[in-house]
Amino acid sequence: MKKYYILFSFMLLTASFVSAQSNTDAETLIKEILEVEKQQREIVKNVTLDAEYIEKEEKDGKFIEKLRFDKKIYIKYEADTAFLAEEYIAFYKESEKQSDKKLESASKEKIEKKQKRKTKDISYSMLKPFYPSNKNLYTIEYLGVGTDKIENYTVHVFKVRAKEENADLINGDYYFDSESFQLVRVDFSPAKLTKKTMFKMKELKMTIIYKAYENNLWFPKQFEISGKGKAMFFIGIKFAGTEYYRNPLINQNIDNKF
Repeated sequence: MKKYYILFSFMLLTASFVSAQSNTDAETLIKEILEVEKQQREIVKNVTLDAEYIEKEEKDGKFIEKLRFDKKIYIKYEADTAFLAEEYIAFYKESEKQSDKKLESASKEKIEKKQKRKTKDISYSMLKPFYPSNKNLYTIEYLGVGTDKIENYTVHVFKVRAKEENADLINGDYYFDSESFQLVRVDFSPAKLTKKTMFKMKELKMTIIYKAYENNLWFPKQFEISGKGKAMFFIGIKFAGTEYYRNPLINQNIDNKF
Protein backbone atom coordinates (compact mmCIF):
# COMPACT_ATOMS: atom_id res chain seq x y z
CA MET A 1 0.00 0.00 0.00
CA LYS A 2 2.83 2.33 0.91
CA LYS A 3 4.50 1.60 -2.44
CA TYR A 4 1.33 2.61 -4.35
CA TYR A 5 0.99 5.78 -2.26
CA ILE A 6 4.58 6.81 -3.07
CA LEU A 7 3.99 6.06 -6.78
CA PHE A 8 0.77 8.11 -6.79
CA SER A 9 2.51 11.03 -5.03
CA PHE A 10 5.33 10.88 -7.58
CA MET A 11 2.81 10.97 -10.44
CA LEU A 12 1.10 14.03 -8.94
CA LEU A 13 4.45 15.77 -8.46
CA THR A 14 5.45 14.99 -12.06
CA ALA A 15 2.12 16.29 -13.40
CA SER A 16 2.52 19.51 -11.39
CA PHE A 17 6.06 19.96 -12.69
CA VAL A 18 4.97 19.41 -16.31
CA SER A 19 2.07 21.83 -15.86
CA ALA A 20 4.35 24.49 -14.34
CA GLN A 21 6.91 23.96 -17.11
CA SER A 22 4.16 24.25 -19.74
CA ASN A 23 2.97 27.53 -18.22
CA THR A 24 6.55 28.84 -18.21
CA ASP A 25 6.98 27.84 -21.86
CA ALA A 26 3.71 29.56 -22.77
CA GLU A 27 4.65 32.79 -21.01
CA THR A 28 8.07 32.82 -22.71
CA LEU A 29 6.50 32.21 -26.12
CA ILE A 30 3.90 34.92 -25.62
CA LYS A 31 6.63 37.42 -24.75
CA GLU A 32 8.49 36.48 -27.95
CA ILE A 33 5.29 36.77 -30.00
CA LEU A 34 4.44 40.22 -28.64
CA GLU A 35 8.02 41.40 -29.12
CA VAL A 36 7.92 40.35 -32.79
CA GLU A 37 4.66 42.27 -33.29
CA LYS A 38 6.19 45.32 -31.57
CA GLN A 39 9.25 45.20 -33.84
CA GLN A 40 7.10 45.06 -36.98
CA ARG A 41 4.91 47.94 -35.77
CA GLU A 42 8.06 50.03 -35.26
CA ILE A 43 8.98 49.47 -38.92
CA VAL A 44 5.55 49.53 -40.59
CA LYS A 45 3.71 52.84 -40.18
CA ASN A 46 1.20 52.00 -42.89
CA VAL A 47 0.54 49.40 -45.58
CA THR A 48 -1.34 49.42 -48.89
CA LEU A 49 -2.77 46.15 -50.23
CA ASP A 50 -4.48 45.06 -53.44
CA ALA A 51 -7.60 43.11 -52.48
CA GLU A 52 -10.21 40.94 -54.15
CA TYR A 53 -13.38 40.10 -52.24
CA ILE A 54 -15.63 37.25 -53.42
CA GLU A 55 -19.07 36.87 -51.88
CA LYS A 56 -20.71 33.48 -52.28
CA GLU A 57 -24.22 32.08 -52.07
CA GLU A 58 -25.39 28.52 -51.54
CA LYS A 59 -27.00 26.65 -54.42
CA ASP A 60 -27.70 22.91 -54.37
CA GLY A 61 -25.49 22.50 -51.30
CA LYS A 62 -22.51 24.32 -52.85
CA PHE A 63 -21.24 27.88 -52.55
CA ILE A 64 -20.86 29.72 -55.86
CA GLU A 65 -19.65 33.23 -56.64
CA LYS A 66 -22.36 35.88 -56.38
CA LEU A 67 -20.48 39.19 -56.16
CA ARG A 68 -16.85 40.21 -56.57
CA PHE A 69 -15.06 43.46 -55.77
CA ASP A 70 -11.55 44.65 -56.64
CA LYS A 71 -10.27 47.05 -53.98
CA LYS A 72 -7.34 48.92 -52.54
CA ILE A 73 -6.98 48.70 -48.78
CA TYR A 74 -5.02 51.24 -46.75
CA ILE A 75 -4.07 50.60 -43.11
CA LYS A 76 -2.45 53.21 -40.91
CA TYR A 77 -0.90 52.07 -37.61
CA GLU A 78 -0.63 54.21 -34.50
CA ALA A 79 0.67 53.41 -31.03
CA ASP A 80 -2.38 51.56 -29.71
CA THR A 81 -4.76 51.33 -32.67
CA ALA A 82 -5.03 51.21 -36.45
CA PHE A 83 -7.24 52.81 -39.10
CA LEU A 84 -8.46 51.24 -42.34
CA ALA A 85 -9.77 52.80 -45.55
CA GLU A 86 -11.09 51.00 -48.62
CA GLU A 87 -11.17 52.14 -52.24
CA TYR A 88 -13.52 50.13 -54.47
CA ILE A 89 -12.17 49.82 -58.01
CA ALA A 90 -14.40 47.30 -59.83
CA PHE A 91 -17.63 45.40 -59.21
CA TYR A 92 -18.67 42.07 -60.76
CA LYS A 93 -22.05 40.36 -60.46
CA GLU A 94 -22.20 36.70 -61.46
CA SER A 95 -18.75 37.21 -63.07
CA GLU A 96 -19.95 40.12 -65.26
CA LYS A 97 -18.37 43.54 -64.72
CA GLN A 98 -20.87 46.22 -63.68
CA SER A 99 -21.05 49.92 -64.51
CA ASP A 100 -19.34 52.64 -62.45
CA LYS A 101 -22.78 53.73 -61.21
CA LYS A 102 -23.54 50.24 -59.90
CA LEU A 103 -20.05 50.05 -58.41
CA GLU A 104 -20.67 53.27 -56.48
CA SER A 105 -24.04 52.05 -55.20
CA ALA A 106 -22.81 48.55 -54.23
CA SER A 107 -19.65 49.82 -52.51
CA LYS A 108 -21.63 52.41 -50.54
CA GLU A 109 -23.97 49.66 -49.32
CA LYS A 110 -21.01 47.48 -48.28
CA ILE A 111 -19.36 50.28 -46.32
CA GLU A 112 -22.60 51.24 -44.54
CA LYS A 113 -23.30 47.63 -43.54
CA LYS A 114 -19.79 47.24 -42.18
CA GLN A 115 -20.09 50.41 -40.10
CA LYS A 116 -23.49 49.36 -38.77
CA ARG A 117 -22.32 45.87 -37.80
CA LYS A 118 -19.02 47.16 -36.35
CA THR A 119 -17.31 44.22 -38.02
CA LYS A 120 -13.66 43.61 -37.18
CA ASP A 121 -11.31 43.81 -40.17
CA ILE A 122 -7.63 43.09 -40.84
CA SER A 123 -6.54 46.33 -39.15
CA TYR A 124 -7.59 44.75 -35.82
CA SER A 125 -4.66 43.18 -33.98
CA MET A 126 -5.47 39.50 -33.57
CA LEU A 127 -2.91 39.37 -30.77
CA LYS A 128 -5.02 41.48 -28.41
CA PRO A 129 -6.02 38.46 -26.28
CA PHE A 130 -2.30 37.97 -25.53
CA TYR A 131 -1.73 41.55 -24.32
CA PRO A 132 -1.05 41.80 -20.55
CA SER A 133 -3.85 44.40 -20.28
CA ASN A 134 -6.37 41.74 -21.43
CA LYS A 135 -5.14 38.96 -19.15
CA ASN A 136 -8.36 38.97 -17.12
CA LEU A 137 -10.56 38.66 -20.22
CA TYR A 138 -9.20 35.40 -21.65
CA THR A 139 -7.93 31.96 -20.79
CA ILE A 140 -4.95 30.99 -22.96
CA GLU A 141 -3.84 27.37 -23.24
CA TYR A 142 -0.59 26.39 -24.96
CA LEU A 143 -1.09 23.08 -26.80
CA GLY A 144 2.53 22.59 -27.85
CA VAL A 145 3.99 22.20 -31.33
CA GLY A 146 1.36 21.06 -33.82
CA THR A 147 1.61 17.60 -35.35
CA ASP A 148 0.53 18.98 -38.75
CA LYS A 149 2.13 21.84 -40.65
CA ILE A 150 0.05 24.95 -41.29
CA GLU A 151 0.79 26.73 -44.59
CA ASN A 152 4.00 24.62 -44.68
CA TYR A 153 5.16 25.96 -41.30
CA THR A 154 5.82 24.04 -38.11
CA VAL A 155 3.71 25.89 -35.58
CA HIS A 156 3.09 26.57 -31.90
CA VAL A 157 -0.61 26.12 -31.14
CA PHE A 158 -2.63 28.18 -28.66
CA LYS A 159 -6.27 27.84 -27.67
CA VAL A 160 -7.82 31.19 -26.66
CA ARG A 161 -11.23 31.48 -25.03
CA ALA A 162 -13.05 34.53 -23.67
CA LYS A 163 -14.05 34.31 -20.02
CA GLU A 164 -17.47 35.82 -20.73
CA GLU A 165 -19.95 35.98 -23.59
CA ASN A 166 -19.20 39.37 -25.09
CA ALA A 167 -19.52 40.40 -28.75
CA ASP A 168 -16.33 42.48 -28.44
CA LEU A 169 -14.27 39.42 -27.44
CA ILE A 170 -13.28 36.39 -29.50
CA ASN A 171 -12.64 32.67 -29.18
CA GLY A 172 -9.80 31.44 -31.38
CA ASP A 173 -7.24 28.80 -32.28
CA TYR A 174 -3.86 30.36 -33.06
CA TYR A 175 -0.93 28.98 -35.04
CA PHE A 176 2.48 30.69 -34.80
CA ASP A 177 5.58 29.94 -36.88
CA SER A 178 7.99 28.09 -34.57
CA GLU A 179 11.01 30.01 -35.93
CA SER A 180 9.88 33.61 -36.43
CA PHE A 181 7.01 33.61 -33.85
CA GLN A 182 4.82 35.32 -36.45
CA LEU A 183 1.12 34.48 -36.63
CA VAL A 184 0.52 32.10 -39.55
CA ARG A 185 -3.20 31.45 -39.12
CA VAL A 186 -6.04 32.12 -36.71
CA ASP A 187 -9.50 30.51 -36.73
CA PHE A 188 -11.89 32.56 -34.62
CA SER A 189 -15.49 33.49 -33.77
CA PRO A 190 -17.12 36.22 -31.69
CA ALA A 191 -17.58 35.22 -28.06
CA LYS A 192 -21.22 36.27 -28.44
CA LEU A 193 -23.32 36.24 -31.62
CA THR A 194 -25.59 39.03 -32.82
CA LYS A 195 -29.28 38.63 -32.01
CA LYS A 196 -31.63 41.35 -33.24
CA THR A 197 -35.38 41.57 -33.71
CA MET A 198 -35.30 40.72 -37.42
CA PHE A 199 -32.17 38.57 -37.52
CA LYS A 200 -30.45 36.01 -35.31
CA MET A 201 -26.94 34.79 -36.03
CA LYS A 202 -26.56 31.07 -35.33
CA GLU A 203 -22.95 30.57 -36.41
CA LEU A 204 -20.10 32.81 -37.52
CA LYS A 205 -16.64 31.48 -38.35
CA MET A 206 -13.64 33.44 -39.59
CA THR A 207 -10.08 32.64 -40.59
CA ILE A 208 -7.13 34.89 -41.37
CA ILE A 209 -4.04 33.44 -43.06
CA TYR A 210 -0.78 35.43 -43.07
CA LYS A 211 2.20 35.42 -45.41
CA ALA A 212 5.88 36.38 -45.05
CA TYR A 213 7.28 39.07 -47.34
CA GLU A 214 10.62 40.89 -47.54
CA ASN A 215 12.60 41.38 -44.32
CA ASN A 216 10.34 38.85 -42.59
CA LEU A 217 7.42 41.28 -42.51
CA TRP A 218 4.11 39.43 -42.37
CA PHE A 219 0.76 40.64 -43.71
CA PRO A 220 -2.65 39.03 -44.27
CA LYS A 221 -2.88 36.82 -47.33
CA GLN A 222 -6.48 35.65 -47.05
CA PHE A 223 -9.59 36.26 -44.96
CA GLU A 224 -12.48 33.79 -44.90
CA ILE A 225 -15.92 34.19 -43.35
CA SER A 226 -18.93 31.89 -43.20
CA GLY A 227 -22.09 31.89 -41.17
CA LYS A 228 -25.64 30.75 -40.59
CA GLY A 229 -28.59 32.73 -39.36
CA LYS A 230 -32.33 33.17 -39.35
CA ALA A 231 -34.10 36.21 -40.68
CA MET A 232 -37.74 37.20 -40.13
CA PHE A 233 -40.36 34.48 -40.66
CA PHE A 234 -37.66 31.89 -39.87
CA ILE A 235 -35.96 32.07 -43.26
CA GLY A 236 -32.65 30.22 -43.01
CA ILE A 237 -29.61 32.06 -44.34
CA LYS A 238 -26.15 30.73 -45.12
CA PHE A 239 -23.37 32.98 -46.35
CA ALA A 240 -19.66 32.85 -47.13
CA GLY A 241 -16.97 35.13 -48.47
CA THR A 242 -13.24 35.19 -49.13
CA GLU A 243 -10.94 38.17 -49.46
CA TYR A 244 -7.46 37.84 -50.96
CA TYR A 245 -4.61 40.32 -50.36
CA ARG A 246 -1.59 40.95 -52.58
CA ASN A 247 1.33 43.32 -53.21
CA PRO A 248 1.82 45.01 -49.83
CA LEU A 249 3.51 48.41 -50.05
CA ILE A 250 4.70 49.88 -46.77
CA ASN A 251 5.13 53.46 -45.58
CA GLN A 252 3.50 55.19 -48.53
CA ASN A 253 2.06 58.71 -48.43
CA ILE A 254 -1.56 57.71 -47.77
CA ASP A 255 -2.77 60.22 -45.15
CA ASN A 256 -5.29 61.72 -47.59
CA LYS A 257 -7.06 58.33 -47.76
CA PHE A 258 -8.31 58.84 -44.19
